Amino acid sequence: MSRINATAYSHVVIEVSDLDRAVAFYRDILGAGDSVPWPEPECAALALGGGQCLVLAAAARPRSFADTGAHVAYRVAPSILVLIEERAAKAGLEIARYLEDRPEEAAQNRYLSDPDGNRIQIVSGSDAETMPVIDHAAVIVSDIEWADDFWVEGSGQKVVHRVGWATGDFLRARDWGDGKEDMAPGTRRWDQRYRDIPGGKPGQGRKVARPCPQLFIDLGGSAVLGIFLASNHFQEPLLETTRGYPRIGLRVDDSGLDSLARDLAAAGARIEGPVDGEGGPFRRSVFMRDRCGIFTEFSSIA
Repeated sequence: MSRINATAYSHVVIEVSDLDRAVAFYRDILGAGDSVPWPEPECAALALGGGQCLVLAAAARPRSFADTGAHVAYRVAPSILVLIEERAAKAGLEIARYLEDRPEEAAQNRYLSDPDGNRIQIVSGSDAETMPVIDHAAVIVSDIEWADDFWVEGSGQKVVHRVGWATGDFLRARDWGDGKEDMAPGTRRWDQRYRDIPGGKPGQGRKVARPCPQLFIDLGGSAVLGIFLASNHFQEPLLETTRGYPRIGLRVDDSGLDSLARDLAAAGARIEGPVDGEGGPFRRSVFMRDRCGIFTEFSSIA
């Protein structure tokens, strides 16, 4: 199939248990803007820079995937990064800094979590607007080979960075295991061996540090998707489901939506649409659940 060729992220949808609390957090700490119309019930959408939006969906038990590789990264100007740090410190929130596998994230990064455990990464960029802009999103999958097959082989996207395929990745994981590198959750894991190292003491070598495989995929324009192998099993959504949360939203040209829907279905995804904007900020959308359980919405601007 032809490449997806998104121009940017249009939105992300995350689940929260208390809409009012979440809206206050993302406005007061992150600096998100005013509410924007959204067609789905029990949701609050907040404006971000670049015409993007953050959608908060109410859920009794939010699927936030705390302490995994799943997160949303927002790009802000250096001066705004300082403000976010000050706001978070005043609110008593913990801010972490980690070494990064992907070179583009190495210079400036901060991590924190919202009240429901949704992980947030803040990266600094000189081209950032006053309000945060979605830099990239990261999702987790139960099988990294499924993800590679669908997004790279089946959908024709370009891999911009891999982790867990090279010897150097395993050496860095060993440094992490020895306490020499502080890495973000979901990037490293402990594997349990069932046999001792030959010639070693009983129990020696049973616990081995390993890199958590990751794919960073160019979806077109400025949109990069990070895909992390989950270190624990999470129940995946039903195969027949096309709309669900969390969900990433990508901005695409309207003229290509129909062919994109056909191509994605041929590659093995569950597809709904194109459907009209239903009163929201988009002209038309295609909803997709891929073979790995990732929900994606491809939208054209109204």
